[in-house]
Amino acid sequence: MNIQFDVVIIGGGLVGLATACALSQNALNIAIIDNKVHQHDSFLHAEIGIRASAINGSSQRYFSQIGIWDELCQSKRVQEFTEIGVWEKNGQAHLSAHAKDYNYQNLGYIIENNVISHYLYQYALNCSNINIYNCEAIGCAFNDDFVFLNLTDKTVLQARLMIGADGAHSWVRRYENIPVFERDYLHHAVITTVDTEFPHQSCAKQVFYSNGIIAFLPLWQENKSCLVWSTKPDNASTLTSLSESEFSNELFRLTGDKVGKCQLINSRMVFPLKARFAKQFIKHRLVLIGDAAHTIHPLAGQGVNLGFQDSALLVSTIKQLIETNKDIGLVKNLKSFEFNRRKDALVMLTAMQTIQDMFNGDNLLKKTLRTIGMNVIDNSQLLKKQLIKYAMHI
Repeated sequence: MNIQFDVVIIGGGLVGLATACALSQNALNIAIIDNKVHQHDSFLHAEIGIRASAINGSSQRYFSQIGIWDELCQSKRVQEFTEIGVWEKNGQAHLSAHAKDYNYQNLGYIIENNVISHYLYQYALNCSNINIYNCEAIGCAFNDDFVFLNLTDKTVLQARLMIGADGAHSWVRRYENIPVFERDYLHHAVITTVDTEFPHQSCAKQVFYSNGIIAFLPLWQENKSCLVWSTKPDNASTLTSLSESEFSNELFRLTGDKVGKCQLINSRMVFPLKARFAKQFIKHRLVLIGDAAHTIHPLAGQGVNLGFQDSALLVSTIKQLIETNKDIGLVKNLKSFEFNRRKDALVMLTAMQTIQDMFNGDNLLKKTLRTIGMNVIDNSQLLKKQLIKYAMHI
């Protein structure tokens, strides 16, 4: 016998959980399928998570809509950043912006991923219309009216819509043979957390150099930052093989004038970086969102915000379809969602590729162009304000 739901969501990460929580407010019966989702049940308050995200204004409003923003703030793990600073090592290119110059309270928030996941998971656990399955999907089939999902525990779920929110290596996308455009950024990201000699003063910093980009995302303690060091694969391997003191010395050589000496707090994690863009975001009774639909370079911190924007628009679309008695699983009813999300993702993919290409290497022409370009932007308050408004999604 099939267990019936309105929506099944494959993936219990940030975007999948947010989607379930937001949809639960529309009197829908929802299932989340993820065999690792239980890891979000708790986090150690005395420890800082390795991964953190830059949350823009749009995502913050979405958290408020869901109902977890106040709890996030009460956790004391939300760090607003009021300033950004971008520099080129051994170059003249420079860009800075401060929220007060544009009458903004801040430019965004840095929050550890495990903290966001925890509060979303707790919300989901307390929703009577959300069911969580700690297992994997192994097959699915579709007819005119439903999708049928087979789980590893032999459960069969039936729903009007399946949402693939299962990450860059999406099982849903592969199982449904949805082609994906991929381009290797030829960079790996080395991610960890560090204690910096200089307090961050609520400033997010990025240093470009010939072999990559080093970003410091300010955390909730004044000398703690999430480090995202994106560099060539062979250099990433070297960095992870160095002793802690050797790693800190290399980091100081490149960024010491901005943050001082750094001490590692957590272990180093490495992630290959690829641009991905699914050929289809929707099929009959299927939607892809988040990294299952698109991935971008982390240099502007917009990847997770793109995912939350997918989630928010999909929830809004489903709500409108329900209110007008339309089928939530038909392609024709989801076309507007797909068009808008593909457009935004393409713009961001193009922008990230352009920025990475421009800062890759020490070619004299490139150095000249990026110095002129960044300094023109830095000296134009109007242009900077437009870029900031786009990044903040306001």
